[in-house]
Amino acid sequence: AQAQAAAAAQAAAKEAPPTAAAAAKGPTEQSLSEGLGEQLPWEASPEDFAAGCLQPILKRFLAEGLVSLPAVVYLQPAPPPKGSREEPSLGQISIKPAFASPSTLAQCADFLQGKAAEARARSAVIFVRKALIEYPCVWKEKRKQEWPFDAKADGLFMQCESHNDRVVYFTQLTESKGGVCSVGETVQLDPATFALMPRLFAT
Repeated sequence: AQAQAAAAAQAAAKEAPPTAAAAAKGPTEQSLSEGLGEQLPWEASPEDFAAGCLQPILKRFLAEGLVSLPAVVYLQPAPPPKGSREEPSLGQISIKPAFASPSTLAQCADFLQGKAAEARARSAVIFVRKALIEYPCVWKEKRKQEWPFDAKADGLFMQCESHNDRVVYFTQLTESKGGVCSVGETVQLDPATFALMPRLFAT
């Protein structure tokens, strides 16, 4: 799983940054299909779905900088009913207000749990820029073995949730004063310590 997230980060970093006008606003169906290859969103494993969502976010970062990084949840659609010609849509929910306090986080988690159940989502992937998080500051007062980055390092948290598993990653992202953006190391973190959201699926 860590290799998939790291590979997505490396793939986005190696590609020529698109123009700001052409940069993806997020994982649209088209950009997500590019990240997933031949897999359909509802056929992908939760980890593949998360990696497919990550790529367009990093591409936009390379074009527009740290300010473009989101606080968002993507819901992996359930397979369409047999005989249906309508493809399930990609669920996208902005969650920037969630990380202001314990109460706003709890309210958002309740809302997302309801949305995931309503959509029969296979998984949910949460992306949040570290600098947007006022609560919970999961990286503070951690040992180097747990959090290998500087306390002031910025970047993107990714938390992938499903009925059977949950994983958390952090990708360090930097932007120089001259506007040069670069994708740093992606590290898998212990979800028991670094999960930003409570569980969204019943286990």
